Amino acid sequence: MNTAPLLTDLPALNAEECAFWTAQVLALRPHWTRRDAQLPFYTLGLAAYLDAVKGDPLLGGQQAYHHKLLRQENNRLLHTHFAPLLERCCEVLAQWTGQPAACVGEQAALPGFHIHMPHPVFAQAVASRHVDLQFKQVFGLAQPDPGQVLTLTLPVSMPAGAGLNLWPAPEPVFHPYQLGQMMLHSGLVPHQAVLHPSSEPVPRIMLQCHALLQRGAWGIYW
Repeated sequence: MNTAPLLTDLPALNAEECAFWTAQVLALRPHWTRRDAQLPFYTLGLAAYLDAVKGDPLLGGQQAYHHKLLRQENNRLLHTHFAPLLERCCEVLAQWTGQPAACVGEQAALPGFHIHMPHPVFAQAVASRHVDLQFKQVFGLAQPDPGQVLTLTLPVSMPAGAGLNLWPAPEPVFHPYQLGQMMLHSGLVPHQAVLHPSSEPVPRIMLQCHALLQRGAWGIYW
């Protein structure tokens, strides 16, 4: 298995493939979930950091992420429309780490998409600085070592200059995203998305995944 550096970019898709998957996401707009009342920020899919943190009154106080029927419906939708893309991500991760990788189909939600439509506010530093501890929300008994967790982001549509700030030291380090390149990092170093620094009318659409190593295999989820 490779020893992970602070951050790695791995080729996953070419430009034509990115355009195809972008069109798939845009065609499924009726299934997007709005995540901000004022700004055009959406997700396609359930995300643990959003949907496993508070109860939904419409679900009797249960968290949407842990509502079995909702999660199954979510996973069917994503698998129906994006199975080859998810398989590609698993293949890329498995090839790089030397360990098998597969989406977690029962206990967790399949990887989905962050969607930011163009808006002037997204040129500002509005994204939160955080670490990724979603494994605690999804796999409550898991106590992984740092080398057993990864965060994966695959841009299929992005404005120029989009990227990620990381804080391995007091001063941040900026890493630009590259279209079709899957960015991997531990998720445990404080980081912040740089959303839409340019004025070009291009949506920012990112396939977002987390990976947990258990019993010699990576389980991929969101």
